[in-house]
Formats: sequence, structure tokens, C-alpha cells
Amino acid sequence: MQLTISPTSPFARKVKVALLEKGLPFEEVSLDPWASPASLLDANPLSQVPALAVGPRMVIANSETILHWLEHAHPRPSLLSPPGEEAGLARLMATAGLANGMVEAAVQVVLERRREAAQQSAALLARREQALLRATEALERQFHCRRDAFLLDGIGVAVALAYLDFRLAALGWRDRAPRLSAWQDWAAGRPSLRASAPPAA
Repeated sequence: MQLTISPTSPFARKVKVALLEKGLPFEEVSLDPWASPASLLDANPLSQVPALAVGPRMVIANSETILHWLEHAHPRPSLLSPPGEEAGLARLMATAGLANGMVEAAVQVVLERRREAAQQSAALLARREQALLRATEALERQFHCRRDAFLLDGIGVAVALAYLDFRLAALGWRDRAPRLSAWQDWAAGRPSLRASAPPAA
């Protein structure tokens, strides 16, 4: 398999972490999707990462779609439930969905802030930032900060929070979520998170 990523993309990082956690071999190609290189356009006309080549002329795009495919094609080890525990799948998927929404909101904030100041929407920025804080507070109350297994919900949460630390540290999410902050420090020490960390800003 060949995984095309951008080193700072949280969407690509989530897939890379999943591949590492499953112990699957893959070749990594790093590029800038904003430059729309021909190799990426050939794999994904949307010029977005991640893109996972799984066979000749067979490329899967979109992080969530890739994760679903990985669970189907490589079910062991499962990232949906620990061995012998099938309950709680709905809760796991709900948390994974919330974490994915956090990444989407955070990326929107980052992109909006890159626009000329006069063109930025203060209302959009405020709405997205408040959404991120509400989501963090919800995770503080509801997320099972387990350390005996690292599943799709944990991967999603860890990548989302790491992206906040990387790009939106001034948001101060850790001040509102001490339990979550302690778990994030633990998650950041996993080999898959260390191996997928973006370059220092």
C-alpha cells in the first residue's frame, strides 16, 4: 500500500496512525496538496490527502472512507472494539465522529486566518472556535480515557487535540479539560503518534 500525505494534515495523520496501530506495511509519499501535483491529481482529482493506493489504479481517498476500508480489509487487530468487547460501538463511533468534526472545524479556522485580515469572517471564526471549545468540554465529560486499548475513537480524539496544540494553541483547550489533557499527554507518547507527528511549526 502507498499512503500519500501532507506532513501537517490531521486527516492524513489519522490514517497513518491507524496503519501503524494495525501494523500494516505501507510506503509513504509526502507532498503539498495545495500545489496540485500531477501525481496527486492522478490519484485523487480533488487534490486532497490522504490517498491510499491499495492496488493497480485503485486509490481510496477521504480519511473516513480509508478507515472503514482498513477495518473491512484488515480486521485484525480491530480498531472498533478490544478483544472480547463488542458493546459500546455506537458510543465509540459517536466519539470518532465528534473528533472528526473538531478537525474539520479547526482546519476551517486555520484556513480562514490565512486570508487577508480584511477578508476574514469574525463571525465564522468565533462560531468555529466556540464549537471547538464545546466539543472539548463534551469530551472531558464523556470520553472514556482508556489506556488499555487505542481504538478509532482514541485515534480521532488524539489527532484532533494534537492539531489544536499544533495550530490553535491559543484556544486554551487544556485549561477547560484537565482529565482530557492528561490522557492526551499519554496518547502523545504512543509510537504511532510520535511517528506521525508533524514537523515543528
